[in-house]
Amino acid sequence: MSNKSYLSLTVQTIYVVLTGFQLIFIPNMLLGMFGFDPTIEIWIKVLGLVVLSLAFCYYGIGKNGDPALVRATVWMRLLVGAGFVGLVLSGQAKAALILFAGIDIVTAVWTWMELRKF
Repeated sequence: MSNKSYLSLTVQTIYVVLTGFQLIFIPNMLLGMFGFDPTIEIWIKVLGLVVLSLAFCYYGIGKNGDPALVRATVWMRLLVGAGFVGLVLSGQAKAALILFAGIDIVTAVWTWMELRKF
């Protein structure tokens, strides 16, 4: 696997780690930055743990470099990005969620372009 593919997964891993920790420890700060209402529900921290666990997957996949697994992360990130856009378009979420979708989509496309070189 090329260095750039590894870099795209490293960037995704860092983004996911930061988001996971924010959701666990300072969820209302993160939510407020994007115009979402504060919450005291435990589910936001549960989500943070799930998001953080994804970082371990991204790290391991990037370190291993198996193209099939790397390709799977591309599809996962595109699905998440499309889901976020769908939530916004259907009026169920604020437009700020598009920023999260953008990060997932950009890093997915970046990885996909690197995989095409093989």
